[in-house]
Amino acid sequence: MSIKNLKKKLEELTYNDLQDWAGTKILQRGDSYFKSGCVTNLRITPKGLLACVSGTHEYITLVTFEGKGGKKYLSSDCTCPYGTDCKHAVATLLAYCQAIKEKKTVQVAKSNDPDFERIESGNGEYDDEFDEEYDDFETDTFPEKASVKSKKDKENEISNFLDIFTKKSLKELVIKLAHTYPEVRTELLDKARLEGGAVNKIVTSMRKEIDNITSEPAWDSHWSDEGNLADFSRVQTTMSSLYEQEQYDAVIDITKELLRTVDSYISTCDDDGDSAIQISECLETGFRAVEKSTWTNEKKVLFAIDAGLNDEYDTCSGAYVLLDLINDKPTWSKVADELLHRLNNLPIINEGSDNFNLKYRRKHLSNFLISAFENSDRMEEILPLCKREAAITDSWERYVDILIDARKYVEARKAAEEGIQQVGTRYPGIVNSLREKVATLAERSGDYDSIVLLRQEEFLNYPSLKIYNKLIKAAVHTKNRKKTRDWALKYLKTGEADLENAIAAPAKKKGHYFERFPNYSVLIDIAEKEKDVKTVYSWYKKAVSDKEVFFNEYEQVAQAIAKEYPDEALNIWRMLAEKQIALTKPSAYETAVRFLRHARDIYQNTGKNNEWESYLAQLRETNKRKTRFIQSLLGLTNKKLI
Repeated sequence: MSIKNLKKKLEELTYNDLQDWAGTKILQRGDSYFKSGCVTNLRITPKGLLACVSGTHEYITLVTFEGKGGKKYLSSDCTCPYGTDCKHAVATLLAYCQAIKEKKTVQVAKSNDPDFERIESGNGEYDDEFDEEYDDFETDTFPEKASVKSKKDKENEISNFLDIFTKKSLKELVIKLAHTYPEVRTELLDKARLEGGAVNKIVTSMRKEIDNITSEPAWDSHWSDEGNLADFSRVQTTMSSLYEQEQYDAVIDITKELLRTVDSYISTCDDDGDSAIQISECLETGFRAVEKSTWTNEKKVLFAIDAGLNDEYDTCSGAYVLLDLINDKPTWSKVADELLHRLNNLPIINEGSDNFNLKYRRKHLSNFLISAFENSDRMEEILPLCKREAAITDSWERYVDILIDARKYVEARKAAEEGIQQVGTRYPGIVNSLREKVATLAERSGDYDSIVLLRQEEFLNYPSLKIYNKLIKAAVHTKNRKKTRDWALKYLKTGEADLENAIAAPAKKKGHYFERFPNYSVLIDIAEKEKDVKTVYSWYKKAVSDKEVFFNEYEQVAQAIAKEYPDEALNIWRMLAEKQIALTKPSAYETAVRFLRHARDIYQNTGKNNEWESYLAQLRETNKRKTRFIQSLLGLTNKKLI
């Protein structure tokens, strides 16, 4: 694109274009960067607008147009971590517009400008404000405009400084640093012990390090930027060094210490899983050491299984890697015998008991036992085990899946139906899963009447569009679509589940305390799916006039009725927007602008542009003290940037 054409395209841009391109938050941040004078060395080129923008570091930003013909759209590249369509690009574009308004000359960039190469190579440094692109805070903290020396330059400076020292004076300097900085002293001691072969001292030191780290829970506050995060880097580095020196037993000793403390420690932490991730990385090295050790395969497998059984926070993924590496059948047969012995000696759980912890422990152990049977080619023992355990641990899903895999479909359906009866209302998730398995098996045998009955029961307990769709789909196969639909709609309207139009008697359900009829939400969902706008509107009007009902589907209704009932849809969008504005929060302002954009479209589509501008003016006047909101309104206008 020529510079002349580029300028013409830029002159046509509106605030609405900018809003659609960048989004509310990035637009606001870019505007703040521009107003704070963060844009320097602005240039124009056939490729687009080029500028330096000061963030935590100095970034090079190129704003351009992409696409062909009349379908060109804004795009950008930046050396910041965000990469494209960032706040730095918005600031660059606004700086250009301001320069044109003030009739300032924007320099033309040379074709060999080194900043082009920086853009193409993505040569930028990490920006501490990268994550703030998504923050909801009212204020930005703007960095000083100063370029930062590269890491390589700093390393060269240090290297040149060290060159002036003799061996003796350099040794004295390092010892002095070790006395001054405990971290330096610790690292030097670790390296000295590794080189000297003092492995026992290293293991003892690591035990103390782990005890010290885990003596206080790690925590992190996003609100105050305060915290006490754990640092297992020394443990990880030491374990890796020991592993490289083939000191596998030492690595295993440290691994055992971690496994001893990991779950109790992580349970006290509030650090978004940071500690768990670090510990997991340490344990990966530990399990690799187990694989390389002189232990028997049986001992290795049982060590990994025990780690997996006690792993409450997914820190032992390395254990499963180890298990996959060992595949000799005699080893797995011995492991199966040991696990079966353990399972048979666990505390007895009475059928129907709700002792979740014991059930979970037993089910977890039996999962490993099933794997051991598979790996030792003792397949005939799996089904009897799963059948027994299903009644004890409610693991009916596993039992049914095993039967299906064995192509025993009749037995699988009977087991699923038995599981539904046994589990009852204690575990709705298990029951729902078993229902789906029954439906799949019934469909396989062409028993659609049973599927309809099943879906009716589901619909009575949890009425929703999703289950309604499943019900109607099954009813089509029984050639009773209309009757089934009438039955479902009558229930949603009245709460009555009579048998007049039911294919079979659905199970009587227990009433839920939150049930109210008509069930406006699902009735509106169904009408919208069937593209019956008149019925959507009718149920909406009844819902908002029913004082006993909490109705919250306004957005859905407004979108559904916009074409046929534009005035009503307009009222909804305005109401929703004004409620968000009243919350006086940046995130709420963004939501309000989204609602207002829908309102604007209706105003414009119905030829009421003057009324739209009048409403915008009213919003500005009413909320003139809410500067962030007023700023966000710019994205709703067709006012040109220049």
